Amino acid sequence: MELGCVVRGAPEAEQAAELPLDYLELKGDLLCVDRSELGALHRRLRAAGLPYQAMTSPLPRRFRCRVVGPDADHARALEVFRDLCDRGAALGVRVVVLGSGQARGIPAGFPAETALEQFRDFLGRARDTAAALGMTVALEPLNRTETNFVNSCAEARGVLDGLDGHGVRITADCFHIMSEDLSVAAEVSAAGSAIGHAHTSSLPRGSGDFHEGAQKEFVASLLAAGYRGGLTVEDDFGDFGREAARAVDVFRRLLAAAGPSPS
Repeated sequence: MELGCVVRGAPEAEQAAELPLDYLELKGDLLCVDRSELGALHRRLRAAGLPYQAMTSPLPRRFRCRVVGPDADHARALEVFRDLCDRGAALGVRVVVLGSGQARGIPAGFPAETALEQFRDFLGRARDTAAALGMTVALEPLNRTETNFVNSCAEARGVLDGLDGHGVRITADCFHIMSEDLSVAAEVSAAGSAIGHAHTSSLPRGSGDFHEGAQKEFVASLLAAGYRGGLTVEDDFGDFGREAARAVDVFRRLLAAAGPSPS
């Protein structure tokens, strides 16, 4: 597996480029600049030197998009999603991680069945939008502090299995799995061949405690599921240069201990 790191701005991208990483993952928010400033931002990000293989948060909170519930507005959400994907595609992004818990949370009293239908409809449209740009959408299960809808890989698999045309993948995230007190091996197995991306971090994020036994199990489970894509460190670093370097050292060691991926 390749190792990457989420960056939230050009300065972090420049610092991350000094670390032994294979790629970077963009936080969608960093691309939310005026179009007159976008060219300069793209040039600075490219100058950092590492490829940008993935992007997370394609529906930034600032836009208050909603894709389920009585206030769902798919046209507005897809407008934001399409613009962010277009901006990311210019940097080579190929995987779009769809977490966006605030956009998919089910309001109290709203029928869960209706929310599921709405969400599948949005996912299908997002998938088609991304595919037109050569990208794949990877749905990310989130823990219950972030949303009340799709909190496990098993639930994500159920959502995708009922999606017309499928084509959407799953992002397995060790932080969310552990936050929900779920079995790492069982969750990765539930996602199985649908895994299209992977995230990890300290537990809880920002703590600096990586629970290396759980991380080792996570890496081993991903390999056992046949996953050979990127593993992105997505953490809340206070001092990016120092803390990201330590995290990269931890996961480089874990990946090395897992041995070369079988072909």
